[in-house]
Amino acid sequence: MEQNQLFRRTRLRLASWYAVVMGCILGLSGLGVYHVVSITYQETIDDGLESVALALQKSIEPVLRSPNNFWQVAQQLSLKICHQEINCFSEDKVNYRQISEAVSSVNYYLRLVDNQGQAQALAGLPLKRLAILGQNQRWQTLKETSGVRYRQISLPLNARNQIRGYLQLGRSLGDLDRHLIALKLTLLLGYPMAMIMIAWSSWWLAGKAMQPVYHSYQQMEQFTGDAAHEFRTPIAAMASTIEAALKLYPEQEIPKFLATLKRQNNRLAQLTRDLLFLTRIEQHQSDGKLQPCCLNDLISDLVEELAFIAVETKVKLLAIMAREEPLYVKGNEEQLYRLVCNLIVNAIQATPSAGEVRIILNQFESSALIKVQDTGIGIAIEQQERIFDRFYRVDRDRSRQTGGSGLGLAIAQAIAHAHKGNIHVQSQLGRGSTFTVRLPLLLLNNQRSI
Repeated sequence: MEQNQLFRRTRLRLASWYAVVMGCILGLSGLGVYHVVSITYQETIDDGLESVALALQKSIEPVLRSPNNFWQVAQQLSLKICHQEINCFSEDKVNYRQISEAVSSVNYYLRLVDNQGQAQALAGLPLKRLAILGQNQRWQTLKETSGVRYRQISLPLNARNQIRGYLQLGRSLGDLDRHLIALKLTLLLGYPMAMIMIAWSSWWLAGKAMQPVYHSYQQMEQFTGDAAHEFRTPIAAMASTIEAALKLYPEQEIPKFLATLKRQNNRLAQLTRDLLFLTRIEQHQSDGKLQPCCLNDLISDLVEELAFIAVETKVKLLAIMAREEPLYVKGNEEQLYRLVCNLIVNAIQATPSAGEVRIILNQFESSALIKVQDTGIGIAIEQQERIFDRFYRVDRDRSRQTGGSGLGLAIAQAIAHAHKGNIHVQSQLGRGSTFTVRLPLLLLNNQRSI
């Protein structure tokens, strides 16, 4: 297949399209995974922030009802107080007792903001690293000067039906960003490797998919060449005969040449009929309705009709019925007749004088077995796989003498397959061949399977 430029280009085109489609699907899948992971991680962070913020809101609002409320909240929660006298933007460490367990000075921060947007108390991240913006907005994503992003939730603090300030709780998104960067790098680095594997597998799969097509193409080429060769021989014979009749021979010799033309014409007609019959069989076009056929009677009739051929070639022809009761199959009787006839004729032609041909009818489970055994020349192992191909002949010289076209076994196999059966051969050079046809039995009311 690699030597054929047409199939090589087709395989490359098929593999390329497959790789492009799979690459697009893989890219979209990667984007989807990235988006889902990002959204899921952020929703988890938001849920955690909201649950902690609501718990703190419930603890702080009762304290805000008394005077100096922010002082009391800060003292109760051990927050850092912001006054003009105290630098609440200091980077000094503060010993938080309760809040420090829930709020990390690195990843989390807590701020109490009044209505004017001034910080009154804080814990965790120093204020100078993150400005106070839009405390009226419930959710915000802020970024500090170093580029680290923070997710913040703002909840109003109500006291006596008045908003006294806002609780702002935030969390660093640095771990989320690091994980997303790692995921992005993994997807970006894995994509080329995946595309290499996809390209290789596309090429391999395209080759696998095209093997049956290439095999059919080879059979078509062989069939075309063999058919042209088979048609060329009788046509050339007729042409030369006509030329000789017209130029070289007197009129009284013309009938001999006309007889030759008739034989060659009959050969062409038979070859054409065989090809059309084989085509109809392979396309499942039956010439008639299927009906019960008795294989015992069919084989007996064939042995009787072909006995004269066996006598002429000095071959002993025997029919052996291994079972006493008749065996029936459902099928086309004419086609089954031709199937067995082709096998018997081939066996007789392949068997030398004083040889023997046996036709054995037997039953195995729910199938009928027809064996055609001969003591002929046999078939080489390397040729046994091709003998059912159209126009293939083991001994071309003998086939020319007998007028065979190489379609007999191909027709036999097609008929067997059309009747849901099969045919196979066992042969050894110099010891003969055995062709076995297996057909499904038709069990009548008075019969049973054994």
